[in-house]
Amino acid sequence: MLEIANLSITSRKEILKNFTYTFTSGNLYGLVAVNGAGKTTFFRSITDLIPRDSGQINLNKKPISQNKSDIFYFEISEWLDKNVSGKDYLKFVKKAWRSSKDIEEVISYWDMKEYVNIPIKKYSLGMKQRLLIAMYTVSDASCLIMDEITNGLDEQSRKKLFLQLNTLVKRENKIIIISSHYAEDISAQCDYILSFNNCKLEVKKNELF
Repeated sequence: MLEIANLSITSRKEILKNFTYTFTSGNLYGLVAVNGAGKTTFFRSITDLIPRDSGQINLNKKPISQNKSDIFYFEISEWLDKNVSGKDYLKFVKKAWRSSKDIEEVISYWDMKEYVNIPIKKYSLGMKQRLLIAMYTVSDASCLIMDEITNGLDEQSRKKLFLQLNTLVKRENKIIIISSHYAEDISAQCDYILSFNNCKLEVKKNELF
């Protein structure tokens, strides 16, 4: 589980104040927020990429700073080195996260065989997004944080993504927190819905389930 206690974050403005919540394994959490609300800053904070004003974050009973191999967060495709191939990234993630996932199975699931060995600079946005999703899967981390991962995906690919995410949370007992522009995806697929409101992050059980 991902335990957050009294988290406060300030960027150019106050983002969050005294947020306390425990994200539990086996659940898919969806965050819906307008641009500038602070969702990316929140994700950076809970993954220990930026300092926070206050608060404690533990993952599986350990401080997040000591347990980074249990969490995976890759913010945007622009972080990718354009001269490296997708296959190289998948190999790196598997090694760095000490994963036992089968890379070839993941490549096949996301129909990446035709381009996975060429440099990323030749990828379309959709190709890069599928690579990011494949990296999350290959990491096999117990907690996956996905920021606008559905950008650049067509409707069929989004359905395929949520099918896989639900498999990961229900069969592999992972925690997944995903933000999306597509509010209908969040409301239709996620167990819990998160929303920012006046420097507070509200978490509600999805009433559709």
